[in-house]
Amino acid sequence: MYLFSFIKSIGNLTLKTFWGLQQSEKWATAYLHSVEAKFNGKFDKKTLEKIVKRYSIQQHFINDSFSSLFGRNNIAIEKERNLLYFIMVSVYDDFFDDKTLTLEQIDTIFYTPAQFTPQTFFETVFIYTHTSLLNQVADREKYFKDFEGLHIAQKDSLEQFNAQVTDEALLSITTRKGGYCLLMCRHYLDTPYLPATDECWYTLGGVIQLTNDLYDIYKDMQEGIITLAIRATDYQATYNLYHSHALALNESIRKLPVTKARKSDLSIILNVIAAFGYVALDNLKRLQGTNNQLPAFNSLARKELIIDMEKSINRLKLLKFTYQHASIQEN
Repeated sequence: MYLFSFIKSIGNLTLKTFWGLQQSEKWATAYLHSVEAKFNGKFDKKTLEKIVKRYSIQQHFINDSFSSLFGRNNIAIEKERNLLYFIMVSVYDDFFDDKTLTLEQIDTIFYTPAQFTPQTFFETVFIYTHTSLLNQVADREKYFKDFEGLHIAQKDSLEQFNAQVTDEALLSITTRKGGYCLLMCRHYLDTPYLPATDECWYTLGGVIQLTNDLYDIYKDMQEGIITLAIRATDYQATYNLYHSHALALNESIRKLPVTKARKSDLSIILNVIAAFGYVALDNLKRLQGTNNQLPAFNSLARKELIIDMEKSINRLKLLKFTYQHASIQEN
């Protein structure tokens, strides 16, 4: 039965991705150009492509999957909110990464956007997307609290440039950044609210952030960013940490008050996302080999740390790890 459900879910996802991603990217690109025209500005090519790609992938893999718990995909207004979100957080991240605003200014534009006088296109876009979403969500107070959780985690992440930051602090920053970043997105759906889904959204966000760090080891080293992945010295310990979060994700899915069939479909799709992390961990296992610990990452060539998901072997691993971990066992 599980094998049949797995083949069905993966087949549907493959068809949907093949036909849907290109259409979503085309629509999102046109929407961003309309924002440029509206506010007389321009997204740089890298930012535009990042927004479009991140939006399209999340829309098909995550937001539609949560809506499927109620037997449907996202409707047009939900898709628009989700794109507004990716525009907003991409610009917001740049405030920190590019240091275009001080922390005090970022607090002002976040907490009291109406009192902030924008000087740039990007500041104007942030205020527009931030206030638009605040005015559209059903539970404004809870949504703002979740965004504030991300805001605090984002400021705390500046500690990732501090060589003295503890592993405990890094784990907290990582899971909160990823968790609140994704939890915000459940507010953009008009499906009935199931409180149990909050844990699922939040835990998935942590898994995604842990995965991103595993894939970004080389890039983060070049930028001086400290992550748990960069500090990894032992494959098994790193695996155990990641696996515990992936197990917590499956447990949160198991607790959802929906039919077993719908939980199974959701688990298979979300475990495709988690499986990317297992593929990266498999590369660490290869790097450690029979040694007692991982080699120093700064001693390795870039190609040793980059996981190319265009390779057939890695795509096969993705399917293997998804199948191994996606089965939901009811108590």
